[in-house]
Amino acid sequence: MSVGRDLDDPDSENEATGPSEAGPIAYVGTILRWAPGSGTGVVRSASGRDIPFDLEHVIVLGELMAGPRSYALSNGLKVGFDLGWTSRGLRVTKLFPPP
Repeated sequence: MSVGRDLDDPDSENEATGPSEAGPIAYVGTILRWAPGSGTGVVRSASGRDIPFDLEHVIVLGELMAGPRSYALSNGLKVGFDLGWTSRGLRVTKLFPPP
């Protein structure tokens, strides 16, 4: 009597790899506050949660880079982002153009 799924059987259902179970690759939100002088800001996620960031600890990718240490960020800009946990809670770890 088999109790689990057969991982070697391609016809066996596998929740981890099924396309319907795939989650979003990135989060999408809007820059709510951006202070270029201090390099800090807040992103509001699509669900309405406000998540802070400090560019000293964020990887900025793609069109959001205007040059070395220069960023094309502004209040109201739609962005893609990734998150991480710190000792101070949830923080933005990457910013990039929205998918």
